[in-house]
Parts: sequence; C-alpha cells; structure tokens
Amino acid sequence: MSKHIFFISSYPKSGNTLMRLIITSLFFTQDGKVDFENLKYIGQLENKIFLEFIKKVNEKDFLGLNNLSTLYKYHVKIKEKSNLNFKEDFTFFKSHNIMNSLNGHEYVNENQIRGIIYLVRDPRDIVLSWKNFDKTSLSNSVDLITNENSSITWNDHIHSTLPAKIKPKVLISSWKNHVNSIMIKKHTMPVLIVKFEDLITNKEIILEKIINFFENNFKIKILNNKEKIKNILETSNFDKLKEAENISHFKESNDSKFFNKGKVGNWKNNLDNHYLEKIEKDFMKEMKIFNYK
Repeated sequence: MSKHIFFISSYPKSGNTLMRLIITSLFFTQDGKVDFENLKYIGQLENKIFLEFIKKVNEKDFLGLNNLSTLYKYHVKIKEKSNLNFKEDFTFFKSHNIMNSLNGHEYVNENQIRGIIYLVRDPRDIVLSWKNFDKTSLSNSVDLITNENSSITWNDHIHSTLPAKIKPKVLISSWKNHVNSIMIKKHTMPVLIVKFEDLITNKEIILEKIINFFENNFKIKILNNKEKIKNILETSNFDKLKEAENISHFKESNDSKFFNKGKVGNWKNNLDNHYLEKIEKDFMKEMKIFNYK
C-alpha cells in the first residue's frame, strides 16, 4: 500500500478547521493568506461519495450502513487510493473518527498513512463549543464527550445514491478514548500533536513547528515561509475568521456560527461544577498529560 493519506485529525471542536486553513495557506497559496475557499484541498474523509463502491460489492451492506459494524468492514477499502480518486502522491484529509479498530476491523491501515497532525483541546472548553455549535444542552454536550459510543454523521454528497434515511456514523467515542487512540500507540508514521491552546496563544511557534515537521520528516520545504507565517498570523485570528465567515458562505458552519469565541479557558466562568467534576474525574489521567489543570 502507498502512504497516500495525510490526516488532519481531532475530536470535534478542537481546532481542526483552523489547522486546515493553516495547512492550505502553507501548501496551496503563494502568500499564505487564509481563504475558506482553499479548504477544498483538504476534504472530509467521512464523505458519503466514498461509500458508492459498497453498493456494487454488497447492496445489503450498502443499505445497512447505519450499523457501525457493517461500515467498519469497509473502512480500509474506503481509504484505498483508487477509491479516493486522486492522482497526487498523497493528499490531506480531515477526520474526526477515532483511530481504533472495531470488531477486528481497522479504521485505517497504517500503510495508508503518510503522517498525522492531531489536534487536542481541553475537554472543558470542547463541551461549551459543541453546545453552541450543535445548539444542544450542556448536559447533552457532556454526554457526547464522556460516552465511549458517541458518534456524529458522515457528510452528504450530491452524487451519493445512499438513501437519506441511512446515516453512516463517524465513531468519535469519548474524548479520552480519542486522545488515547493517538497517544498510546506506537505509530509507524510521523505524528505531530498540537494543542488548540498553543495554536491560539503561540501560533507563530506552532507554525514553525509545522514547517519543521514537514521538512524534517518528509523533506518537504515550504517556500516563502517567512511571508506565509506573517500573513497567516494576520489573517487567521478569530476576529478575522468571524468576519470572513459573515461575508462568505462557509458550508461547515451549520446554521450557527462556526467560529464563535475560540477562547482558551472559557470553561472557567461558564461550566457548572457538576459537569466540571464529572469531566475532570473521567479524564484526569489524560488531562494531566496535556497540563490541563
């Protein structure tokens, strides 16, 4: 297998979109200026168009993709280069799916992966961000990140023949399990772990780490990197992104604003003690690893 997938991976609401904007600015622009239109260069791996081949293989399974066990039978096949339909040596894909197997079936074969940039964020801030994005209750948001069976749905596609009532699931599991699916494995490919908090407060340092990561591990040199860093810093703060979102139609924004606050430590004044204690109890070990005090 060729190492043709480069993952931008994270639990939902952990800075994945901001990272994709940065990566596309580094790789697909001359000047580094952030532009939502460039997100087309980093697609969502959990997109229904990639399921079409299953219809030819087993129509019963195709119509049974609401079942995670059925879907997992095909995950590695889904990620074959011939099915993803691109000609470049490798390409970037966004994913929120946990990097774990299910019932003996892998989510992805490591020989398919060129590298991973993994975003991690304080779970106490994630619950507030998810609550606002999904327009749900705080209780439901806490349930999402603490439930090992948590899932969200695959992206629709205009050319998908999958009936609308069938909604394949992206298994995200709990925040703890998601983080551990990256942290506790001995991966055979380079992995860069980036804290959302550093991406917000120390962005220039993170940009330099990203550039060095590609150069040191893949011999990929980012051209014009000084100007790109300068322009990324100027065009990727949350105020600029919110302004750009208001002007253009950002299809990932749902009916709510995608770029809401982007604050670090927002939980301190907005999370009830009851929920705070549950999160800190459930995730104590993992939170300590990332110095989430």
